[in-house]
Amino acid sequence: MRSRAEQVASIIEHRSRYLPNKIATVEKELQARASALYNLETHQQVLLQENANTQASEYLKAINFADIQKRITSELFVLSKLKSRFSRNTLNIGVVGLMGQGKSTLLKSLSGLSDQEIPAYEGAACTAVRSLVCNKEGSVEVRVILHSEKTFLEEVILPYYKSLKLKPEPRTLDEFARASLPAQMPVGATDEAVYKHLRYDYFQNLEYYRHLIVTGAEPAEVAIAPEEVAEYVRQKRNPQGELISYKHLAVREVNIFCPFENPDVGRIALVDIPGLGDSKLGDEKVMLDTLGRAVDIVLFITRPDPQRYQWRKVDTDLYDIAAQELNNLAGRAFMVVNHSQRTQNLNACIALKDTLQMQVVSCEIADCSNPEDANQVFDRILNYLAEHILEIDQEYARQSQERLMKIQQDIDLIIQAAQKVFSATDSDLSTLIDDQYDDLFGTDQDGWWREITIAFQELRFEFAKGCQLPSKSLESSVEKVYKTCKANAGILTANNPEAEIEKQIKASNPMKAYADYRDLLRTLLSDHFSHLDEGLKESTQEVKARVAEILITVGQLGVLGNSLEDWEFIQAFRELLEREHSDLKRLQQGFRIISNFELSYSGLIEPQIYQNLVELSNIQLTDEESKDVTLKVGQSTTAELILNALQIDYDRTVARIKAALEELLYQPSIAAYALIEKFIDNIIYHKEAQKDWKKFLRRVRAKVWAEEIGKLEQEQQRQQDWLNSVKRLKEVNRVETIQFLT
Repeated sequence: MRSRAEQVASIIEHRSRYLPNKIATVEKELQARASALYNLETHQQVLLQENANTQASEYLKAINFADIQKRITSELFVLSKLKSRFSRNTLNIGVVGLMGQGKSTLLKSLSGLSDQEIPAYEGAACTAVRSLVCNKEGSVEVRVILHSEKTFLEEVILPYYKSLKLKPEPRTLDEFARASLPAQMPVGATDEAVYKHLRYDYFQNLEYYRHLIVTGAEPAEVAIAPEEVAEYVRQKRNPQGELISYKHLAVREVNIFCPFENPDVGRIALVDIPGLGDSKLGDEKVMLDTLGRAVDIVLFITRPDPQRYQWRKVDTDLYDIAAQELNNLAGRAFMVVNHSQRTQNLNACIALKDTLQMQVVSCEIADCSNPEDANQVFDRILNYLAEHILEIDQEYARQSQERLMKIQQDIDLIIQAAQKVFSATDSDLSTLIDDQYDDLFGTDQDGWWREITIAFQELRFEFAKGCQLPSKSLESSVEKVYKTCKANAGILTANNPEAEIEKQIKASNPMKAYADYRDLLRTLLSDHFSHLDEGLKESTQEVKARVAEILITVGQLGVLGNSLEDWEFIQAFRELLEREHSDLKRLQQGFRIISNFELSYSGLIEPQIYQNLVELSNIQLTDEESKDVTLKVGQSTTAELILNALQIDYDRTVARIKAALEELLYQPSIAAYALIEKFIDNIIYHKEAQKDWKKFLRRVRAKVWAEEIGKLEQEQQRQQDWLNSVKRLKEVNRVETIQFLT
C-alpha cells in the first residue's frame, strides 16, 4: 500500500502533468474571444450611430455584449487561479483565523518550528505577513520575499489612499515620501485607526525600511538565517502603541522550509494567512488571493472565551469571505476549536462544536499547543486530502469547463444574431453604388462625361479665337519693360551725365569712353528685357489655370488636389496619376503634355533681342563698314557729343527691339491653342480617353461624389467591417479550442 507521502506526490504529478499548459492555452483562446467580441461591439456602436436602417438597428440593439464579457472576465480569473493551483509542487493547507486565535501556535506544533521562526505573543497581532511553511527534509531554510516599489505601492499604500479618499495618489516612493498627509484625523473610529496605520506606521517610518524595497516592478527573494525571521515578520510596539520594528513593512511573504513533526506528510505546505480583525488594510485581499491560488484545504481556527462563548458574526463573515474565492468550501474546510489549558475553555469548545452552523468536513476540538493533539487533527486532514482532493479539483475544473462551454454556445448565439443584421436589408449596396456611379459618370448624352466634354470643347473654341490676338500677359510685360528702359537708362538718366562722361574721357580717351558706355547700355537693355520671361511664365500658367478651373469646377476633381489650384493642381494631378494609376496611359500622356508646357524665353524672345542689341556692339562687321555710324569719335570729341550719340543709339535700339517683339506677341496664343488642341485630343477625343476616365473616377468616386456615393461606400465599409468582425469571432469560437479536460 502506498504511503500518504506517495499519494500526495502522485496527486501533484497528476495535476501538473498537463493541466497548467492546457489551461494556459484556453486562457489565450478565451482572451481572443474577448478581443473579437470587443471589436464587434465597437462596430455595433458605430453602426448604431450612423445606420439609418431601422430593421438593422433593431437587430443591433438586441445584441448584448456586456454579460458575455463579464462572464469571460470572471472565467479568466478562475482559470488563472486553477493554473496557479495545478502548477504548484505542493498541496497546501491554509490556516485561517482571527487575530489571537492560535494560528501561530498550531503551525509550530505541526512543523516543529519554534518562536524563533514563528513568533507569537499575547494581546496583539504579531505576525504581520503571509508565511508559507513547507515540509522538506534537511535543515531549516528561510526565504523572504521583499516588496518591489510597484507591489508596495499597489498592494500596501494605495488601498489606504483609496479607503480614506486621499489625493493625489503617489506613483513613486519619492512621491509617497513627500506626501502631505492631513494633520486632522478622519471622522469615525475605523477610518481613524486605518489612518493611523498609514501615517504612523508606513509614512512616518519610511526611512527605516525603504532600503529593503526593491527598485522596479518585480519583488526580490532573499535567503536569511532562521534566527532572523522574527526581524522580518514581527511587529513590535511600545506601550504607547508605536512601532519599534520596521522590516516587516517591506516584506510581502516569508517561505520557510523544514521537516514536519509528522513523518508521513510528503509535499505538504501550511499557509499562514495574516490574521484579520485589526485595521491593517490589505489583509482581506491577501487572504482572498491566497485562498484562490495557493490553498487546497482550509483549516479555520477559533479559541472561545471560557465565559462568553458563542459563534460571532466575525466568525461567519470570515467563512463567507473564504467561500467567495474557494469553490466547494464545505468540501474543503475543517474547523479546529482551540482548547486552551491555560484558560480552561473546554466547555466553551464543546458548546461551539455542538452549535456549529457553518458547513465543514469536520469540526475538531484540539489543544493547538499540544503537538500530539495538533497532529491527530493534521492526520485526519491529510488523509482526507489524499483521498478526496483530486475529486474536488476535478469537480472545480469540470464546473469551469461547463461554464466555458456555455460561453462558447452563447457566443455562437451572438454570431447568429450578428449575421442577421444585414441579411434582410432592402438593397444590395454594391449594386446600388455601381448603378449610381454609372448614372453620375453618364454618356455622351448626359452626366459627368457630357459636361466635361462640353467644357473642354468650349475651351478649345476660346483658345482658337485667342490665337488671333496678342498675348495679353506678354504684351503687358513688353510695355512694362519699355517703361523700365525709359526710367532706367544708365548714364542717360544719371543726375549729371556729361560730367561723368567727362571724367571717363580724362581717365582714358573719347573713343574708349564712347565704346565703354555703349557696352554698358547694351548690358543694361539685356537685363531689362530678360524680365519678359515672367510674361511668358504667366502665359503658360494662364493656360494651365483655365484647364485646372474646368477640372475643379465642372469635373469636381478639386478634392484630389490637396486644395491646390491653377498650375499647381495640374502638377499634383499628374503626380497622382503616375503614382497611383500607372495603367491609365492615355490620361497620363495628356497631363504630361499640359504639365510640361513652357514657353522658352531663350528660344522665342532672346534671339530677337540680341539681333537688335548688336547695334550697340563695338564689333564692326565687314559688310557694315560702309553704314552710317552715329558718331565718329576723335581726340577732340566732347562729352556732350558722346552723350547725344549714346541717347540716339539707345533709343533706336529700344525701338527696334520693341518693334521686333510686337511681331512675337501672337506666338504665346498660338502655342497655347496648339497645346489645348493636343491636350484635349488625348483626354477627350482619343479612343482610350473615356475608358481611362471611367476607370479613374470609379476608383475615386467616393471622394468626387461624397454625398451621392461616399456615404454609401462608408455604409458599405461599415457593413463589411461588421461582417469581417463576425467572421473573426466565428473563427476564434471553435469549441475544441476551449476544452482543457479530456
